[in-house]
Amino acid sequence: MAVGRLSGQWIWEILRANYPGGVVRRRLLDDFSALLVSPRSSPGAKGRVARRLYSKLDFLQRRGLITQEEGIIRPLAAPKRPDEPLPILGPILQKKLFLAMLAEDRNVNGENAARLRTARWEFLACATEAGWSLLQASGALGISRAKACELLEGPR
Repeated sequence: MAVGRLSGQWIWEILRANYPGGVVRRRLLDDFSALLVSPRSSPGAKGRVARRLYSKLDFLQRRGLITQEEGIIRPLAAPKRPDEPLPILGPILQKKLFLAMLAEDRNVNGENAARLRTARWEFLACATEAGWSLLQASGALGISRAKACELLEGPR
């Protein structure tokens, strides 16, 4: 596999140095892909970078080093403890969170609104079924609690 290694420390330093005001997650993925994916990489290399980046961003968010809101990542000046710590993601929830973030990143001009809504709904439903609070699940997705309630109550 011709994909370079991503570390949480490197991502956090890039965010603090280059994007102190925040950056859209899709742009960050494109920047890291330009650095780590070579022209000779096998198909799917950018997807593997996306999976690694999303997991590292989740790690940084759990540590209180960044915030993710509506696909915008903002580094925090000093680490802070999250209001309600997030439970550990199992493999199913991890995949559903990845698919929700991917749908959000691909949602340009609202073209995939139904796909985004469905992916978010599936993550929220699965997380609350696994014992997460709605606040924890919406925090992992980077949406407000009110928006999460709207997603769960509204039609799919």
